[in-house]
Amino acid sequence: MVRVYDCHPFSSQQIVPAEHEPDSVCCGKDTLFVLSPGCKVATFSVAHNGCEPICTFSTLGKVQKITYSDRGSYLAAIEENNKVFSLRVYLNWRRCQASEISRVSIRMVGHALQAPFIGAPKDQLEIIEVPLSEPPISIACCPVKGDLIVGCQNKVVLFRLKEGLADGESPVLDFERFLIVHVALELLEVAFCNGCLALVSALEVLVLKLQNVQDMESERQPQIPPKVLPPNKEMYGEDNKPAEDSLSQGQDDFVLFQGPLELLGEDASGSGVMISLECTGAEGLNTELQDCLHFQQILYRRFTPDLSHIYLDEKTSLHSLQLLPIFAAEDSESSGSQGRKEKRTISLFCFFSLPHKGYLYSVGNMVQELSAYSYPEKAKQAVLSSQLLHVITRNHLLCYSVRCSAVAARDVDPEIDTNNKACPPFFLPVSALRMQLFIGLRAVCHSRNHLILLAKAEVKAPDRQTESKKGLPQRSRTVNNAPPATANCGWNLYCLQVIPTVQLCREMVEYSLKYKTCSPQSYVHLLSEAHLILKAALLDPDLGQSDSKELLSAFRENCLQLGDCFSQFEVDDFHFTLPYYKMSGKSLSDLISRIPLWENEPQKFGKGFMYFLKHLVYEEIEDPLSAEMANQILQVFKLTEPTQIPHALCSPCMRNVCLRTAWDHLERLDSIRQSPLVSLTKATVALRIEDQHKYHNAMRRYPEMRLVSGFVEEPNLVRHHGVVATDLSRELERTQPGLLVVAFVALLKSDKITLEEADLFFKGLCGRGNTIDEAETPQVLVDFWEATLISFTEEVVIEGLLMKLLSVYLQRTARKLHPDQKPLKTVEELINSCSHFKKIYPWIHIINESSSQLPSEDLHKLQSILCGSSIDITSVLHLLQQLPDDDAAGLSIRALCDTRLGKCEQVTDLLLDRCPEALLSFASCEMQQGKQPLWWKKLLPELCERTRGPGGENQILVSSLQETLAVVASILPPLDFLRLLPDDGTASFFLPHLLECSRKNSIS
Repeated sequence: MVRVYDCHPFSSQQIVPAEHEPDSVCCGKDTLFVLSPGCKVATFSVAHNGCEPICTFSTLGKVQKITYSDRGSYLAAIEENNKVFSLRVYLNWRRCQASEISRVSIRMVGHALQAPFIGAPKDQLEIIEVPLSEPPISIACCPVKGDLIVGCQNKVVLFRLKEGLADGESPVLDFERFLIVHVALELLEVAFCNGCLALVSALEVLVLKLQNVQDMESERQPQIPPKVLPPNKEMYGEDNKPAEDSLSQGQDDFVLFQGPLELLGEDASGSGVMISLECTGAEGLNTELQDCLHFQQILYRRFTPDLSHIYLDEKTSLHSLQLLPIFAAEDSESSGSQGRKEKRTISLFCFFSLPHKGYLYSVGNMVQELSAYSYPEKAKQAVLSSQLLHVITRNHLLCYSVRCSAVAARDVDPEIDTNNKACPPFFLPVSALRMQLFIGLRAVCHSRNHLILLAKAEVKAPDRQTESKKGLPQRSRTVNNAPPATANCGWNLYCLQVIPTVQLCREMVEYSLKYKTCSPQSYVHLLSEAHLILKAALLDPDLGQSDSKELLSAFRENCLQLGDCFSQFEVDDFHFTLPYYKMSGKSLSDLISRIPLWENEPQKFGKGFMYFLKHLVYEEIEDPLSAEMANQILQVFKLTEPTQIPHALCSPCMRNVCLRTAWDHLERLDSIRQSPLVSLTKATVALRIEDQHKYHNAMRRYPEMRLVSGFVEEPNLVRHHGVVATDLSRELERTQPGLLVVAFVALLKSDKITLEEADLFFKGLCGRGNTIDEAETPQVLVDFWEATLISFTEEVVIEGLLMKLLSVYLQRTARKLHPDQKPLKTVEELINSCSHFKKIYPWIHIINESSSQLPSEDLHKLQSILCGSSIDITSVLHLLQQLPDDDAAGLSIRALCDTRLGKCEQVTDLLLDRCPEALLSFASCEMQQGKQPLWWKKLLPELCERTRGPGGENQILVSSLQETLAVVASILPPLDFLRLLPDDGTASFFLPHLLECSRKNSIS
C-alpha cells in the first residue's frame, strides 16, 4: 500500500487582506470571519478569485471562542469582560455598513419583540444575549438545523433555532433552550449534529444519540439505565473522587491512570459515565415530553497519557472534535417555486485527535472506527472534510485521505458490494499527500473549497531556561516565565484553494502509473483513493467544484481503470471486475475489445477478466453478439478454460458463433473429458447444422437419467432467458417429452427455475402463450405438473399444483375435450407412484359404467384426487358449476364432493334418483362406524317408501332393499329390527330377514 503519494492538494495560495493581526479565524461555507484585537470582526467572502471584504463590526467583549452557522447565518461567540464569560449571538451582520458605524439592537434570548421591528432599518446589527448559570467553555452549531450547543464544565445546554416573521415580512431568528444534558465529565469541547451529541474531556470521548422512547421500543431496544461500573477502590476514594486526589502527601510520587477503553454501540452504555436530562423551555413543562427523550450512548473511548513525552513541557489532551455530516441533495416540493434543495443526512462521522494521533469514526447507521492517523509531529489542530483531513503542526500542513465517502456510498445505495456496483472498502489503509511547509501555524478552518491558515512567526527571546540536571523530575526544572515576544512577531492569513477534484484525481492516476508494473496492489490502492475522492464529490452537493458532467466522466473513467486492474492482475478481489466495468458505462462490445483476445497465451487473460466474461456471456448479454465477437470469445475459452466451452455455446448471446468451429472444439473436449453436458451440447450443435445422425449418436451415448444431470449443470440447454425454448427442447418435446419433463422437474428441484417460469416455458413451447383457459393447457405442461407432484413434498407447491390439475381435469371433462397428446402417466401409474392420487371408490366405477360413453382419463384422474384427502373440497366447489347435471361425470363428482363434506344423506337421495345401482356400494363404503345408523334411519325407510309406490316393480330398488334388510338384520337385535319393518309390508318378503335376525341373536 502507498502511505504517501506526491500530489499537491491545493491549486493556489492567496493572502487574506486583513488590516489587523488576527487572534483567531472562523469559517462558513463561503464566509470568513477574522477576529482582531480590540473586539473587531472582519468578514470576507471566500470565492474562486480570493477573499473580498464584506463588512466589519465589533463585539461587546473579548472573544474567546467563536463559531458560525450557515443555517440562520448567525455568529455565536464566548466573550470575556472583566473575567466574566458571556455567550452572545450576532445576527444580521451582513447588513452592517463597511465604513460607517451601524446601528445595534440587543435583546435577551427568547424575547423577540414584535413592534420595534416594524419599520426598523435593515442594516441594523442584532445581538442576542444568552444567559447561562455557569461559564461557557465551548460552543458548536448543528450544521443541519442550526441549533446552538453550549458546553459548560459538567453539562451541555441545547438551544433550538426558531425562525419567524416579525411584521409578516422581515425574518426574525431566536433560540429556545429546550434541553440540558448533565454529564459526569469535565468537558473541553462539544459538537452536535442532527440529534447526535459528541463530548470530549481531556482523555475521554463520549458520543450520544438523542432518541425517542417510542422509536426505541419499536426497535425492541428498551430504555435501560446505563450500566455503571462498580467503583474501583484503587481508582476512587470513599467520596468517589479520583484516587490521585485522595492520596496522602507521602504518595505524591505516584499517579494512577485508568486503562484505555473502547466501547461501541450498545456496549457503550457500560462506560460508567452518568448522564441525566433536563427539559427546559415551554415544552419542558410537559413531563410527557421529558419522558419521551433519551440519550443513548453509542461511542465511548478513554485514553491514557502519552508517557513517552513526560520530559517535555506539553500536556496530552484531546482536541479538534468534529461531527461531519454528508448530505444528499433532494428536490423538495415544499421548498417554494425557486427549486431550493433540502438536505438529507445520509451519513455522520466523528473525528477527534490527540497530539500525535487522530481517530475517525462512523456514528450514523453503524458505529465503527474507520481510520487512525499517526502524525509525524505534534498536531495543533485538525479539520475534517468529506474528501481530506487537514492537520496543522508548528511548521507543516498535513493532508490525509479519509473514508467518509466509502461509508456514505453504502448508506445511500444498497446495490454497493453487488455484481452491479462496487466501492473501495472503508477499511482501506489511509494515505498522506505532499506535506506543505508553513512557518508558525496557529489555526486552520475549512470553507467549502478553500482552506484558511493563520500563521504567526515569533521572534524568540534569548533562552533563559536553565538546563535541568539529568535524572531530576520535571517539576525541578526552571522555566522561563518571561512573556512571549508578540510585539516582534510577523503574521499571515493564507487562503488556499483546494485543487478541483477532477484535476487531483488525474494527478493521482498519473502518479500511480509508477507502481503499475512493480506493485499492482499499490496501483490499485491509488486508483481506489481517487475513486473515493470522486465519490465524495458526487455524493456531497456542497462541494460542487466541477461540472457534474465532468465529474461523472472522470468517475466512469476511474471505474474503467479499476476494472482493468482487477481483470488483469492476480488479486484476491478479482470479482470486482464485473461491477467496476458496469459502472464505467462502456458498452459490452467496447469492454471485450479492450483485451487482446487473439493472443494465443492463456496467461494474458486474468482471473478477473474471465470472471467478468463468464458472467456476461452466461447471464448478462441478451442480444446475440456478432459472429466475429462470438468466435473471439470461444477462442478465449479454448485457451483459458476449455471446460467452459459447452456453457458458452449454450448461451443465447453466442447464437452467431461458427458451428463447425464449435463442433471441432466439442470433439476435442470430448476426447479429453467425456460428460453428459458435452454430449448434450454436441446434440444442440448437431440440430443447428441439421445433422440428425450426429444428434442421435450424441443423445444415445448416455441413459436418460444421466442426461438429466447435464441439463441441471447447464439449464440453457433447454431454455433461454428463463422461458424461451431452445432447438433442443423443441426436438425433445416432439420425440422425447418424458426426458424434457424430467429435466424440468430436476431444474425445479435444484432451484434453477421457478414453477411460474416452467409454466410459461411449456405454454410458449406449445405456442399457447400465457393463456388462462385451463381446457387448452398443453398436455406436456400437465405431465410436468403431475411429475412435480410426485417429486415434491412442500405443502405450498403441492396445494398449488393440485388446484391447477383439478381445474384442467374439470375443464376438459366439462367440455368433453381430449389432450393434445397422449399423457405420460395413466391414472393407475399415478395412484401407484403419488400419494395424492387415491384408489377410486367402487361405487364411483359403477356410476361411470352407467354412462353410455366411456369415461375419459382426465375424469379418472379428477376422481382419484377427490378420493384422497390432499385437497380441500370447499376450495373447489365453485368449479363444479361448470359440470353438466345430466351425465354420469357430473353425478360422480358431485357425489364425491358431498361425501367428502359428510353429506351422506344427500348423496343417498341423489343416488336413489340418478343411479340406484351404485347405492349399496356407496352404503358399504361410507355408512360405516359412526355413520352405520344411516342404514336403518335413512336407507331402509327410503327403499321401503320407493318400492311401495309406483316404482315398486324396479328390480334394482327391490334387490337393494333385500341387501339393506340383510345388513340391518345382522346388526340390530330382533325387537329393534321388528320396529323398523313397515306395517303394511308383505310377510313373505320381510319374514325371512326377521327369522335370520332372531337366529343370529340366539347364537350370540
